[in-house]
Amino acid sequence: VPDLEAGNMLAKQLSFLANADAAGIVLGARVPIILTSRADTVRTRLASCAVASLVAATRRGPALVLAAE
Repeated sequence: VPDLEAGNMLAKQLSFLANADAAGIVLGARVPIILTSRADTVRTRLASCAVASLVAATRRGPALVLAAE
């Protein structure tokens, strides 16, 4: 997407019109940071935790990711 506003509109449209699940994390820090909104559902918050966990496990090494499966 070209900018933050366009990305936000796309994410909102996917969530509300297509019933898509979303996950919010910030990358670039030493560890993934979970970023959620007050309006997020429990499912979205859990998806954010799952994605952050996968990102952290991937950074530690591929052996840990395979062991978790």
